[in-house]
Amino acid sequence: MTTHIIVDDAVTPQLLTSAIEAYEFDRERSSRKKDAPGQIETFGLLWGYCVPAFDERPARVVCTTATVEVSADRRQGSVAPNIESIIAKRDIFRRYWPQLDLVGSFHSHPYANLEEVRAIKGWQASPEDKDYWPSFHEELMPELPLMAHLIITICARQRATAFEGPQRLSGREETSGYHLASAKRHFWLKGYVSFPGDESQINVSDDVALDVTSFGSGFKNFV
Repeated sequence: MTTHIIVDDAVTPQLLTSAIEAYEFDRERSSRKKDAPGQIETFGLLWGYCVPAFDERPARVVCTTATVEVSADRRQGSVAPNIESIIAKRDIFRRYWPQLDLVGSFHSHPYANLEEVRAIKGWQASPEDKDYWPSFHEELMPELPLMAHLIITICARQRATAFEGPQRLSGREETSGYHLASAKRHFWLKGYVSFPGDESQINVSDDVALDVTSFGSGFKNFV
């Protein structure tokens, strides 16, 4: 059964702005890595709660808060979070915000232009992403039946033009992601879930219905 990922209004700005910062403005960090300025990846955590399937309703992962992992090793083609940092944050949440669990992760995919994104379907998970998410789930929150993982893809528009509101992806990916564009940038959001399978192996799937609540409530003014 398709899993629902619900992203609350308060989470969306963190996803988009952290991708912008890493793409355009984190020049000092990328310079230290001997990369070209900007266009590096970022990584963050999703906090919220899981609701199991019942009464013919699908399982849901509800994301109510997001935090950025500033200690992650961020590069142009990869990002590696600091697991000790994540454990420390998880334990702080358990102590002071016990109503929230670590329910997933997000990271960005930066590209130079729209043609590059389309050529390799850059909004989709890489093989490395799909290999990493099971270990993230198993090491940090093995008690959860589901974890959500979001990819925020970003590229520059070749010329500033009109805002394009959120649209669903096409084909079999329609329910699992969105595309939108501000005056200067294109964005894609794509959702995945990790979950225990046979013999306790953690599986990954994009059989999800991604619901970004602000996208359906007059998301008109982003520039």
